Amino acid sequence: MYRYIATDVDGTMLDSRHQLNSAALNTALSQLQQQNVSWIVASGDSYRFLKKCFAPCPLIDTFISINGALIVQKGQVVFERTHAKSQVNELIKAVNALPVTPDVILLTGWNHTWGTRISDLKAWPFGINIDFVDDLTQVDDKIYNVNPIWLNHQVTPDQIRGFAQQMIERYPAYATYSGFGCMDVLPLGVNKAAGLKELIINDDHDQLKSVVAFGDSSNDRQMLQEAGLGVAMKNASPDILKLANRITSYDNDHDGVLREVQSIFNLP
Repeated sequence: MYRYIATDVDGTMLDSRHQLNSAALNTALSQLQQQNVSWIVASGDSYRFLKKCFAPCPLIDTFISINGALIVQKGQVVFERTHAKSQVNELIKAVNALPVTPDVILLTGWNHTWGTRISDLKAWPFGINIDFVDDLTQVDDKIYNVNPIWLNHQVTPDQIRGFAQQMIERYPAYATYSGFGCMDVLPLGVNKAAGLKELIINDDHDQLKSVVAFGDSSNDRQMLQEAGLGVAMKNASPDILKLANRITSYDNDHDGVLREVQSIFNLP
């Protein structure tokens, strides 16, 4: 019996215009509540962004943000893991020394998301607020994620996955491709599956077998592998399509998650 739904956001719940179908989601949430099924958002995005994005859906109150580095439930922090300041500075140097230098490096902090300056802000494709600064090593904040980004398809997803593996081999951190030309470099032990366990392990002695998980990119890998049912979006990357138990019939532009949830839980 599945008692939890865990969903990625970008490329999964949000369409290609970064819009959420909140009306249809609220209908599904009300129906799932009658079955005692809880919906958990599990995303690489910051908690600030997720709280704003899902504000029209008050029945969602649990967020595994920054790929599991910060977990907030009912407005309360239930888990967080940050990089040491010295580690942040070392990782900034390391990503700048990669074979292809990223266009932007973001630091996801508690107070803000900080970023290196770019020459043309109009070229910035993401709908998040960034505090652009001259020197990231001077940022004074708790840092959950070091996030290099390559714009304009300068590198392929496979190249970024290779860069992530280099980071894992050289530093006490976990790195992953997170889609859209981005790599996340997280504190060691942080991923979405670990975040789910922090939330439900005391409630679910079969680990994550009661979870239906949806995702589309490499940062969803562990979550989909360990869930009772791992569902890849039709628009997912090839590595995720290969490992999933099931693939949605529709992509993220056609309510792929909601249609699949209707089928799995027999919603009207």
